[in-house]
Amino acid sequence: MKRIITLFLLAVVASAFFSCKENSLEKQRQNELKKLDEFIRAHYAEVDRKPSGLYYIELEEGTGDSIKMGDQVQVFYEIQTLDSLGTIGTGNYEPLQLTVLPPTELPSTATYVNELKALHEALTYMKKGSKARLIFDSQLGFGQYGSYGFSGFTPLMMEVEVYKVYPAEVPEEEITE
Repeated sequence: MKRIITLFLLAVVASAFFSCKENSLEKQRQNELKKLDEFIRAHYAEVDRKPSGLYYIELEEGTGDSIKMGDQVQVFYEIQTLDSLGTIGTGNYEPLQLTVLPPTELPSTATYVNELKALHEALTYMKKGSKARLIFDSQLGFGQYGSYGFSGFTPLMMEVEVYKVYPAEVPEEEITE
């Protein structure tokens, strides 16, 4: 009998512990979304939110064709928290090279910058020479665990400049026989 009561109490404590942890994650997510909403209202009231949750602000229009899925691109970037406390970037000399992929081919939580769903989506709105500011939540960023010194559930702001574009398909007029 003593054993049954002990097992029962242990089960109650374990379920309480795990349910509190889930509530904590949900609370962190709600705090993140509140912080992002307040930032957008204070600084970018006129910006439209994309269906994915990305805020895309074009700073400079590029030239040529729009970037498509499968294209390889080189970009310069800087990522920072909304309060500008944490910052990472490429600098001016070493661009990041990546192949633009659809969200289904990216990991659910990015570990590296070239896996950010926000970056891949934004690149499809850009051309060579384009500059843009992206503002996005952790679902399009580094998720609940974070990366590069950014903690989980952190909304981020990213400035991107497209340096070079290598189309996945060569236009027909450029094919020589």
